[in-house]
Amino acid sequence: MLPVLLPVSDSALDALARRAAETNLAAVAPKAKSEDLGVAVGVVDRATGTVRWGSFNGDRTHYPASTVKLFWLAYAERRIEDGKLKTTSEVLRGLHDMIVDSTNDATALIVDAATETTGGPELSAKALKSWMAKRQAANRWFSGMGYTGINACQKTWNEAPYGRERQGYGPKFELRNAMSPMAGMRLLSEIMLDRIVNPAACGRMRDLLHRTNPLETQIAGFSGSQMGPGCEIWSKAGWTDSVKCDIAWIKAPDGREIVLSIFTADSAREETLVQKIARDLLMGLKMPVKA
Repeated sequence: MLPVLLPVSDSALDALARRAAETNLAAVAPKAKSEDLGVAVGVVDRATGTVRWGSFNGDRTHYPASTVKLFWLAYAERRIEDGKLKTTSEVLRGLHDMIVDSTNDATALIVDAATETTGGPELSAKALKSWMAKRQAANRWFSGMGYTGINACQKTWNEAPYGRERQGYGPKFELRNAMSPMAGMRLLSEIMLDRIVNPAACGRMRDLLHRTNPLETQIAGFSGSQMGPGCEIWSKAGWTDSVKCDIAWIKAPDGREIVLSIFTADSAREETLVQKIARDLLMGLKMPVKA
């Protein structure tokens, strides 16, 4: 495993991210607040193992919906690497369904298995403190590698948390999952470049993230819908009725690779905004785009 990735800032990419963000906000969501949109874009150099990046509100955190599953995937693989999580058939099925199909029930299994916690009735203050300390395990690992702009300590839900799961959010949901576009872009880059865990584990993660069906939701409704013929994509998308988020690594037929991270929320949550921003970023980097 290589040392952790420290992306290299690029002012030209900052300008591209800002231009794509502001142009499309004005066109698609003119009444939206700029803070409800975050964009990060990276250009990959395989020879040096680096990523040049730029961003617009790149360090501002958003509710990440199902994109947080990328962090649970990486943490689960770290636990497997450490011998703390067994790769049973159910764990493997859970990892697959959590990423490929974005299933929340599968995510619940992985969160419980990776953190050695379970849901259930409410806990006493003392027991809840111990339970939450276990749920913070992934955050401690990422923080130790220099990650900022990430809170991964909750499951994802079809409806809502109950019992100790609800307690764990805090009285005002102040501990709900959160992510910045830059944190998401960095993690996907470290997976793609064999840096976050051992290469075999990174390969397994890439297999789950590789998307080939243009009609599936995580392509059709997101950045992948704008890439041109012959491009490949590895991605994780997330959406609710108030947010729409996408983290995508795109490879052109000529081998060039880029990474995009686009988060919208609340006033900027427009169905076509992510796709339009992604298209402008692809065009700005002279990547193939869909006709």
